Amino acid sequence: MRGYDRRAFLAAGAAAVTALSGCTQVPGTGGGPESGTGTGGSEDAPTELETLDVGGSSGETVPVVSEGTVTLLDFFATYCAPCKPQMDELRTVRSSLPDVHMLSITWETEPETVRSFWREYDGTWPVAMEPDMETGPAFGVDGLPTMLVLDAEGVETWRHRARPGSEIAKADRIEAELEAARQ
Repeated sequence: MRGYDRRAFLAAGAAAVTALSGCTQVPGTGGGPESGTGTGGSEDAPTELETLDVGGSSGETVPVVSEGTVTLLDFFATYCAPCKPQMDELRTVRSSLPDVHMLSITWETEPETVRSFWREYDGTWPVAMEPDMETGPAFGVDGLPTMLVLDAEGVETWRHRARPGSEIAKADRIEAELEAARQ
């Protein structure tokens, strides 16, 4: 194998490993902040999404951000390695704070893949597919997994993005951030 062919092969392999580990960047984004505050969403983003009928997800249309209620948005993918253990933490949060508006959003296109993942990891809150990828970029999401907390006015108060070598968000930290958003 010629030197430049080998380099191209190795670069493509490294990119594939990074993507499969769940640390993907959303195409067309520039790598925004990992934490901070700001207003959530934009006028161009969908305000409602249809959820899948599986587990704790009703298959109904739900608001992305529920007006007057603290919101937890979870941007994930079924192939994302950190997203799998994150499900246990989110299930704990759902059990502890059932009044919080929780919504997980994936940009995948295969409903059966998402349903299978939701059943396997026991999702107990709404999950929506949004293959047009408008909601995440509207909230400044530039990679997966990313979790956002928004206060009752829809202002982002906390953000967590798992990256290689970083830990997933633990239930106690998520709960603390949700409680702080209620203040």
